Amino acid sequence: MPEHNKIEQTIFFAHESLRDGQKEMLEDSIDALRNEGHHLAAAPTGIGKTAAALAAALEVLSHSINKKIFFLTGRQSQHKIVIETIRDINKSLDFQNIKCVDLIGRQSMCLELDQFSGKCNCEGGISKGKEIQYERFSEEILDKPLHVDEVISKSRGRLLCPWKVLRNSAKDADIIVCDYNHLFIDIIRERSLPGLGVSLEDIIIIVDEAHNLPDRIRKGLERTLTKQMVIHGRFEIEEFMGYVQSKSEEKMWEWVMKSFKRLEKNIGTHFEKWNREIESNKKEKRIFSSELLKLFLDSMIPNENYDSKEYALSKFSKMLKDVVVDNGDKELSCWRIAGLLDIILKFENKKELVLVFNNEKAGKLSCHLLDPSIISKPIFSKSSGSILMSGTLYPPTMYSDILGLTSLRNVTLKEYISPFESHNKPISIATNVTTRYKQRGPENTRKICEHIYSVAKETPGHIAIFAPSYKLLNEFIDNEGWPNRLVIKEKSDWKKSEIDQIIPDLEKYRKIKQKILLAGVFGGKLSEGIDYNNNILDAVICIGIPVPPPSVFSDALKGFLETKFGRNKGWLYGSMQPAINSVIQAMGRPIRSSKDKAFIVLLDSRHLDQSYRKCHPENFSPLICNDSETTRRYIARFFSKIQRS
Repeated sequence: MPEHNKIEQTIFFAHESLRDGQKEMLEDSIDALRNEGHHLAAAPTGIGKTAAALAAALEVLSHSINKKIFFLTGRQSQHKIVIETIRDINKSLDFQNIKCVDLIGRQSMCLELDQFSGKCNCEGGISKGKEIQYERFSEEILDKPLHVDEVISKSRGRLLCPWKVLRNSAKDADIIVCDYNHLFIDIIRERSLPGLGVSLEDIIIIVDEAHNLPDRIRKGLERTLTKQMVIHGRFEIEEFMGYVQSKSEEKMWEWVMKSFKRLEKNIGTHFEKWNREIESNKKEKRIFSSELLKLFLDSMIPNENYDSKEYALSKFSKMLKDVVVDNGDKELSCWRIAGLLDIILKFENKKELVLVFNNEKAGKLSCHLLDPSIISKPIFSKSSGSILMSGTLYPPTMYSDILGLTSLRNVTLKEYISPFESHNKPISIATNVTTRYKQRGPENTRKICEHIYSVAKETPGHIAIFAPSYKLLNEFIDNEGWPNRLVIKEKSDWKKSEIDQIIPDLEKYRKIKQKILLAGVFGGKLSEGIDYNNNILDAVICIGIPVPPPSVFSDALKGFLETKFGRNKGWLYGSMQPAINSVIQAMGRPIRSSKDKAFIVLLDSRHLDQSYRKCHPENFSPLICNDSETTRRYIARFFSKIQRS
């Protein structure tokens, strides 16, 4: 296909016309994917990045054989947007529809997932008539893509397992919509791809909200170890041994049990030692992987079948994964210990892993990955190309570096201009407040509350407020009465059903003229997990900058990044830029379309410091407020010029 004609010949577009930024992103993405390259797009809300990315990937897919698109997203609300976009594309096609399957975790789909075997009754003997029902429903899904919730509802109405239906469909799908874990968690990828009949080399990857990918990869390798876990693990082994029948197996499990009992004793000794070594006024210390590995090796009872303790330890871990007992919905302690052990064996003495011992309660050891590129780089390098996109993928060079894409061939980076008018979203910065730790105190808190009060007084509709932590949020919200406002405060243990109810509740309250103060934390469910459509928010207040407090992990991360990328990038990549990006993400919540209007208030003077200001996009041009009265006047003036329907 000639380069100059690529857009005109791209038929896989969901809408009648292209926006300027959208056209640019589409062209850039096609260029990258044609060369099996990788495009990182910092694309603000309103560009239409989902439609652009899908159109580009489908255009390249149409000239390929036996390839699939994996659209990765961490939010089910985005799953629905993708499915709707595919439906719109199909309406415009004169030939066979694009086939799309929407997947979530198996535990959320299977009708009767057996905790012992990890299998569903759909994997047993199924009658020929039932198999025909599965085949017909799979054909329906491929003919007209359905959101996973629709599949679950329709499947259960037909007494079919949604997981089996979608797995059958996925083999013939052009696009698979799923979570990051399907590709970036080794064990899930290794199980999923063969069942779908594809390899990494056959996949075009689209990563939505790609700014979350480094942390999602890191969290995927986080493991913990406590004394209580080991105790529970021993009980699980004892219960499981009751089901062992053969003498040879019984002998092996006796060895496992003896080694486990020694582990239980050794871990108590080591935890006490590490606790004594923690410096005064601190709660944690760094542990080297060699120390933890020695703890496990010393726990291995000699076994004539194994030449070395290292081999014995590997066998020990494998056998722990075979333990199966009824533990409700919770993961078995044996599996969790085996998972930690596997990581330690894989990353022994490698600088990319840090272990932390915390002495709170009975003590806890945790492991953390410092370098997500260990996981992401091999996946992207083997893939058939990728598009990574987000409104806060800023700067794209940072994410390219951290994910290991910089050293790959055919990598392009671009920041796109927001299509929304800046005057629809004015930004103010309060210069007389901060959450910088050394400057906190009653007077600073009072001034922050005065700014919040000014916003609450002059804003005609709902307000969202975000803070760096629940502790700080409570400090500003709990002790104040807010003008004619009902406070809805985020909880860390909110269920999906409660999150899904937020927007309907805000709509309901707007109809009865009840103003809401929605309070959450940066990076939380309210700041990233919800799309505030229909201009449901009139203002957003961002308190402070969520720079992580000093810790063993943050210090280790900064040191690792300095070693890998240079001193200047250590603090920037590890702390400052991610913190500002969390603020930018929250700032973008109220503006979801060109018609939306909202006022943004930043309550921290550090946004004007040179080091932090350079972390904002180039078009960052805030109003300066030296006190709460100035904040009030700016907001009153803004809302006097617009009308709400």
